[in-house]
Amino acid sequence: MTTLSLKGFVKDVIYTPCLNPDKLEVYDLAQFDVNKAHAYGLINLGTSRNNLAFSKWVSPKRTRTYPFARIYNTYHLNTKKVTIIPIIKDEGAGTQNNDRINFITFSWMNLLNIYIILAWYEDAEKKPGTIDRITNQILNVESVREKLTEVSRYQMSALHWNTTHFERDFEPIYLNAVAGYEKISEEQSVLVHNPQAHLDALEKFKVDGHFSLTFLKEVSLPRSYAATRSESLTTHELESLGGNAKGIFSISNYLGGEYYLTADEVYWENNQLVIQESKNSSTGKLPSKDDIKDGLFKLILFANMEEVTVDERGNIQFITRLKLTGDLMGSLFLPCATEDILNFCAKNRLTQTHQKSLILLNQEASKNNKLQIWITHHHA
Repeated sequence: MTTLSLKGFVKDVIYTPCLNPDKLEVYDLAQFDVNKAHAYGLINLGTSRNNLAFSKWVSPKRTRTYPFARIYNTYHLNTKKVTIIPIIKDEGAGTQNNDRINFITFSWMNLLNIYIILAWYEDAEKKPGTIDRITNQILNVESVREKLTEVSRYQMSALHWNTTHFERDFEPIYLNAVAGYEKISEEQSVLVHNPQAHLDALEKFKVDGHFSLTFLKEVSLPRSYAATRSESLTTHELESLGGNAKGIFSISNYLGGEYYLTADEVYWENNQLVIQESKNSSTGKLPSKDDIKDGLFKLILFANMEEVTVDERGNIQFITRLKLTGDLMGSLFLPCATEDILNFCAKNRLTQTHQKSLILLNQEASKNNKLQIWITHHHA
């Protein structure tokens, strides 16, 4: 697959989500237990009109448990948004799953003004019938509560908080996570991945004995991105680009710094660049709500880019598109007239729930500049 390297600039992020949850659980900060709390909700800080919106990740890996859909569920709220991320997640030596947080996650959160709280797993159970898998992992509760209190009093942007939090707390939290897995291994007589690999990685993130965000960026941006950044692409190649190029965006904003984000697919259509996220339902009519929210959340930043450039070429016209595929007949392009949605639903015998989702998605595509949603069959 070709990889296309683009530059973007985000002045401001303005977005209206419409697939919002009907209600959010509210928790008191003093009793907040990250392990028992819902995947997203509100934390009451005890003073009037003062809440934090929170979401939590099960793993630092962005592709597995829809953390972006959880953040999407809080994005409509006009309050400070916090997301709690385990710095490492090891599911036992008998699995491939041994993930750590990376710079791209840091980038997404900074650009969307979401405050990160790094957390670590300190307890777990051995999966019954195995010697090398763990389950029911428990995050350290006190440190999360402490950081939530700090964020609630913090006056600067999420970018400032995240930068300071990583520079000051990344290493101790990371070491707590490594120690947590060693303790779980010992107490539960279960095999986990060799901690040395995580300790070696930590050394690579350091300069002069101190954790460095620059080194985290360099180590955790895959080699291919580095190669992509140095490759040049002629105007002719850009214009003949068919489907299926992956987009790597180097994005800057007024607050400074360069952040890297990836898009599923970029291609040229009618003299404009389409930045597309695709979600497919292999068995049903439409992808799950979490899948759809995950795709929409990724497009928020792309839809808010003021300009996109490739190499020396000036501003490129672009749109963002969420492609949803399933067992469907025909296609529907949003935004469109409500009547078109009703006809499409009737033709495909979609449920009332699906119909309601499509009407809300139509609102989302109407209210947000540069956003289109394309609903079609598997093979389109």
